[in-house]
Amino acid sequence: MDKFERFDQWLRENGAEYSMVELRCYDDGQRDLKLEPKEIYSCIEEKKETFGIRNATCNTENYSHTTSRASEESEMRGMHSKVNISPNAVCVSIPRKCLITVEMGQSTEIGQIILRSNLELDAPKHIFLMIFLLWDRKANGINSFFKPYYDVLPPTLRNIPIFWSKEELEYLQGSHLLIQIADRKEAIADDYYAICRVAPGLRQIATLEEFQWARMCVCSRNFGLQINGLRTSALVPHADMFNHFRPRETKWTYDDEIQAFTITTLQAIPAGKQIYDSYGQKCNHRFLLNYGFAVEDNREMDGFCPNEVSLEISPSPDDPLYREKCEFWFRGDDDGNPSSFIANPSAVRVSELTAAFAVAAAQHSTPTAVVQSAMQAVVAADVQRGKKNDNSIQSQTSSNCSTIAASKRVRVCVSNNESTKMFFSMLRVLACDDEELRTISSQQALSFGNDSCPRYVARALRGLSGSSPTFSQHTFYRTCRDIRHPISLRNEKVMMKNMLHIVTNTLELYACSLAEDVTDLLDKNSYPEFSNKRHAKIQVRGEKEVLHHFALWAQTALDIIDVIERDIATEKTRAGGEAASLMRFDSVICAMEDDEDDNGPHHTIVRYCADVLCATRKEELTRVQKTKFATHSFKKSVHDG
Repeated sequence: MDKFERFDQWLRENGAEYSMVELRCYDDGQRDLKLEPKEIYSCIEEKKETFGIRNATCNTENYSHTTSRASEESEMRGMHSKVNISPNAVCVSIPRKCLITVEMGQSTEIGQIILRSNLELDAPKHIFLMIFLLWDRKANGINSFFKPYYDVLPPTLRNIPIFWSKEELEYLQGSHLLIQIADRKEAIADDYYAICRVAPGLRQIATLEEFQWARMCVCSRNFGLQINGLRTSALVPHADMFNHFRPRETKWTYDDEIQAFTITTLQAIPAGKQIYDSYGQKCNHRFLLNYGFAVEDNREMDGFCPNEVSLEISPSPDDPLYREKCEFWFRGDDDGNPSSFIANPSAVRVSELTAAFAVAAAQHSTPTAVVQSAMQAVVAADVQRGKKNDNSIQSQTSSNCSTIAASKRVRVCVSNNESTKMFFSMLRVLACDDEELRTISSQQALSFGNDSCPRYVARALRGLSGSSPTFSQHTFYRTCRDIRHPISLRNEKVMMKNMLHIVTNTLELYACSLAEDVTDLLDKNSYPEFSNKRHAKIQVRGEKEVLHHFALWAQTALDIIDVIERDIATEKTRAGGEAASLMRFDSVICAMEDDEDDNGPHHTIVRYCADVLCATRKEELTRVQKTKFATHSFKKSVHDG
């Protein structure tokens, strides 16, 4: 009896039910079989672990019957239906006794020490699952109840990037993922040594290398569950062997009624077909960092690709407004930066506000005057605090506030989502001239009329806590993340130039071009399926695709802004009685919208140009027209006078 047969026997003897499915392992010779479109790559969220290159599933039509039985050597596995399975059928049920939970790790001696020590660990829930796994394997050995499960866990995790060789890591040249890999290794080591200091017994059950192995096993295998009303995480034998496909074909949960983890089909599954779980919509950097592979065509049904690239931005030390921009740059940060004294309103701010209103109420009779006076008092207090911190701020901005210290990172994808809006907001701050910076950072920018009293003020007046989502939204002061609309046409033009510069510099960090990546991935001899080398190539290709999207966005926007500037110049020279001609902008946008679905610019770029730049253009033209009207009125009054 091999280890998979022992594992199967152990599960069934303890009440597991999965008679409709079977685990298939595919030998090396079958890796060259033609892959079905949906059977390319599998991935794992924070719940399962791949078995090396198991992350792909081959065309099962070509399998011989002998592949149904799991083999000791194969690392490519998939769950298949043995019969026709109808929708809403429970195809897997794993009883509570076969699960390893966080609470089991907490109950160990080392777990109890960790709880009492109140350590700040990188992944607290993962740690307790790891502790039980490592302790039970060492302390109970062959007598462990879970030994059949431990035996089928991957002995090595060569596909996980923290275990890659130096040569393999070089395939990721230019990618921020290299820093994340180093950070992950450092965080795991920090956790290990921190626990060893309070619980030296950890050294007796695991080396640092074994601790790393356990961390990545748990990181990728655990399920977040609610068991009998308690939120926890668990390792679920057998359930962690389903491969990934989106949209999902199954769903999983813990059923309190039958006290078991269950997997239920969402659609009919024909006999012999592989059954998939969905690990969620994820960027490839998460798949590669946590599970050791990248999805070659990581797209949703609607065409959206969640792949991201990490971009670093910061004020330039050569900018004459560098110090002022740094102060605004850190505003609202909760990182202990001295300039973050203008932070979110907090419980302290609520008490301050309440006291200010009490004083104001005694001095004024109208609600508007009370609000105005109280808010100005709090602003004055903040300004005073700012002056007290000025020396420390100046010290930081002159010494520590370098391009590294002042840098922020944002992850963006091909979408106009919250991250893209935040990215654009920060770029607008960096593009500000002196007047624009004063405008966006003004502490007096808030209107105090009866209809504009902030909701958190009303909450404070009613004695409510300031911890609500509304209260913590930087309502009081704007931050570098809040500039969601163009400040001016000039600012938007500089912003787009800066974005193009950042994207171009980031692309230059890579070893080759996007076109070369596309060509390389066609060569499956040099970049074999399921190899670390290929997964690294897929990852950097995805990053470059996002970068090229933003480069195109910037260049397209700059071209449209040039058109707008010409339209404004035309408007400035147009005589008062002369009819306005069809502007170039209108025709250009019409052409872009016509090409939107025919290999033209991405719809996010088209909508930005048609909506955002159109609104900015209207504002600029209105300003020109008002200036012309004022000039004309002045000249007329002089003439009439």
